[in-house]
Amino acid sequence: MSYELEHVEKECLCPCGKGRIVYGWGTNDWNQVREGMIEIWCSDCSEKYKLSKGGLLPKEFPEYEGDKDAYNEMYKLRDIVNNYQGYYGIRFWPDELIEKRRQLYLTQDEIKEDQNNNLERNFAMALGFSKKLADDFSLEELKEVQRQLTESKYSTQLVGNAKDIAERYKRTYKTIKVSKVIIPVNMAVRNYKAYKESDKEDKRYIQNAKKLLKMAQSIYYKDFEQYEKNRKSQLIPFELRDVRSCND
Repeated sequence: MSYELEHVEKECLCPCGKGRIVYGWGTNDWNQVREGMIEIWCSDCSEKYKLSKGGLLPKEFPEYEGDKDAYNEMYKLRDIVNNYQGYYGIRFWPDELIEKRRQLYLTQDEIKEDQNNNLERNFAMALGFSKKLADDFSLEELKEVQRQLTESKYSTQLVGNAKDIAERYKRTYKTIKVSKVIIPVNMAVRNYKAYKESDKEDKRYIQNAKKLLKMAQSIYYKDFEQYEKNRKSQLIPFELRDVRSCND
């Protein structure tokens, strides 16, 4: 739902002098608050002008449009760079890496369970939990946790890192059974070296994506300098002042 600017903190006269440009905060029908709202409170000027960085522009002045293909490439690459690790370090892997690592990390029995959606809910959750353990603990620490889980019947017998991991597992899967907790621990021990090698692969992948993103941005923004020059030539600047000082 739309927000309505209700509390004016700053203001100034609009270009025609009959109304105001106002800045403040407002709420919507759900009483959610949005700060930093700015509006033109003048029927004449709101028909002629639109808000732009640093002032007002004639409404007919176009928005910047660079190369469309470069924009689409930028959008895809920016998503990769910003969200690659994602949920438990898994969600935003490219499809080719998901399948490659499914084969690398999971046993054939686990792959069958994952296909039936039985592998501790799903591939991303189970493997992601395991990968996070490898990020947070050394291989020696995980082997000690594995030993405790193998030798313990109840979670109350666990101490140290094993207890911490069991509590972490409970927060994720709502159970603390030793027979369940040991599954991602075994997976983390088994895949520890592969996880570290994949971290290096991920780093190279992101570095390449950043390089390609920079190239796409240079193509998309090649005319931006001239556009900005034209925009600023038609810009009508304004200076907002605190309402209290305006009324003094």
